[in-house]
Amino acid sequence: MPIPTHLPRSRRVISAGGVVLRESSKGLEVLCITLKQGRVRSLPKGRVEAKERYAETALREVREETGIEAEVLAPLGKIRYYFTVHEPEGPSPVTKEVHYFLMRYRSGHPKPQLTEVEAVGWLPAQEALERLSYKNEREMLHKALEIFAHLKATSPSPGEEALP
Repeated sequence: MPIPTHLPRSRRVISAGGVVLRESSKGLEVLCITLKQGRVRSLPKGRVEAKERYAETALREVREETGIEAEVLAPLGKIRYYFTVHEPEGPSPVTKEVHYFLMRYRSGHPKPQLTEVEAVGWLPAQEALERLSYKNEREMLHKALEIFAHLKATSPSPGEEALP
């Protein structure tokens, strides 16, 4: 069997998303979305548009996919993964890079963007760590929880101006 001389070049997709946290009477909660007939639990994210900064994309995607307004507290880093899209001309490899941001809930009620997301809701942080479908997102959530705890521990006393 001959060795192929030309392999399809990987298409690169750049996205950004948010780990949105809120404090409630139930404790710390994480905003999660559900996809693929309920089989996938994930974090909100989407493609970066022209001239858009990663943090702007993350805020926009959180708002569009979930109906939630949030504010960015800190960058979390990026994850990269690979998959194949099956197109009429043959399989097309894709490299996807997602830049994540720690965010704090500001306002709104969860409402899924039904063209992209089946459901959206708040999960207790520990449950989200167990139920997110992808290991790299669970790791990003773990990092977000550590940074949030540090920010909370170093924030000013009540009545003082809080840092982001």
